[in-house]
Order: sequence, then C-alpha cells, then structure tokens
Amino acid sequence: MEQLKTLHRFKYDIIGICETRAREEQRMMWKDTGDELIIGGGSGTHHVGGVGFIINKKIADKVIEVIIHSSRIATLKLDMGKRKPLLIVQVYAPHIGHGIEEIESFYSELTHHLKQPTSQKLVIGDFNAKVGTRPVNTRYVGKFTGRNWSDTGEILFDFAEHQRLYVANSFFQKNEEKRWTYESSNVRKTRHEIGYGLCSNIQMVENVDSSAG
Repeated sequence: MEQLKTLHRFKYDIIGICETRAREEQRMMWKDTGDELIIGGGSGTHHVGGVGFIINKKIADKVIEVIIHSSRIATLKLDMGKRKPLLIVQVYAPHIGHGIEEIESFYSELTHHLKQPTSQKLVIGDFNAKVGTRPVNTRYVGKFTGRNWSDTGEILFDFAEHQRLYVANSFFQKNEEKRWTYESSNVRKTRHEIGYGLCSNIQMVENVDSSAG
C-alpha cells in the first residue's frame, strides 16, 4: 500500500493497477489528497492477482461505477456527457504456466465484459504476453514492437483482432529502455514488454508510457 502512495508524484486522472496481492477488496480515500483507491483481492492462499484503480478526486464525480469482477478483471465506467460512457478495463492475465484452459477462460470473461454499450473501450494491464513483429494485413498492431511473439502474445493478438482493439503501445516509437514492463529475477535480469494498452480507437491515445514495478 505504501508503494501506491508514491504514484502521487505523477499527474493522473485514473491509474489502473494490478497484482496488488491484497487479501480482500478495499475501498478507501487518502486523507492528504482526497483521491480514491479501489482494489480487489488476489486469489488463493498466495493472493495471486488483484486489480483496481486509483481515481483523482477531480474526476471522481464523472465515475459512474467501478466493479471488481475477479482477481484478474476490474471495470470502470466514465461519464462522457452526451455520449455513451467510456469503459476502462484493468486486467492481470494468466501467464503460460497456468495453462491454455485458464488463459482462454480469462479472455472469454474479458470478452463478456466488453459487450456492454460504450462510446470507447480501453483495456490496460499486464497481459503476460510478448507482441512480436507486425503481422501482414493487420491494422490493430503497429510497427513498433518486439522481435518475437510468445504463445500468449499470439492469443492476445487474436483477441485484439476479434474485438477490433488496437495494441496502442505498438503505434508509438520508444527507446527500448523505455518499453519494458517486467524484469526477470534470474541472473541476467532480462527485460520484457508484457504490459499493454488496447483501445477501440487509436486516435484517442496521444502517448503510451510504461512503468514497471
């Protein structure tokens, strides 16, 4: 929880957070800022996962609802005035070690939550996937990607294509040092980009910056 407080040094309206490893769902307001924290608990004895949002008090009255659906998926609806709400989905996808069945179940649940009527959709979080070189004849992956695809990356790509969601990270050129979102615990300390932002309209995104840890 103390680590989350360091986020106040950034300017933000809404921050999606994942892998909180909280024991249970928590909703609180920070006294010093008035910003609201809403997070779900992790699952199992090790409290795996846990997702949620931090909401700036200046935008709190625009938030229609926040729902923690599971330890891996949370949704937030934002009032867009005369238009339908903006849907923001925070995710923490299973890694390949959990098996294909659990990964497919996760994407099935995510697809279900994306069916609600909205003006635009934004899906953010840790997908535990590596997106490689841009496939031929796709509009949903840009040219700024890693070199290699992981198995979960290919599943993510199929999902993005079917849902017509752009992999926003891949449309912005960044120094490789600024693209990674995960550092392995092995001796080599290898770094990977496994966190992404998916959006229904790439024009709604001005920039994508990664923050690991």
